[in-house]
Amino acid sequence: MNKIVLSGNLVRNLELRYVLINGANKPVIETVMAVRRDFTEETDFITIQVWGKQAENLDKYCGKGSKILIHGSLRITPYKNKEGKTVYKNFVLVDSIEFLDSKPKAKEEPKQEMKKEDNMQVYEDFGKDFPITDDMLPF
Repeated sequence: MNKIVLSGNLVRNLELRYVLINGANKPVIETVMAVRRDFTEETDFITIQVWGKQAENLDKYCGKGSKILIHGSLRITPYKNKEGKTVYKNFVLVDSIEFLDSKPKAKEEPKQEMKKEDNMQVYEDFGKDFPITDDMLPF
């Protein structure tokens, strides 16, 4: 069985590309994630490949430094380099992905200070009775 589960951080900015396959453009991202080894300070840098809607969502919601969890399988593909020598490329083909945090914002917007009178409006209904009817209950 060829199953891999990894949790780590993306180590570089993502580049969403489209590849022509069977007459249709398919979205793909190939990037590297840093995965710490258990009980040590060592880190492995693992190439991952994400296709389809998951690639588009990864590009939309994550960026360099984002923490993700992936499920996939190890792929080893041979190809010929410029010298004609066979080289093997190792990567994890992602089946599913979970975003463990969001994309870092490029620029933080200045926070607006809340006035004391605005803050008090939040508590305006505090302590008042709130009627609950049977149709509001989930059971």
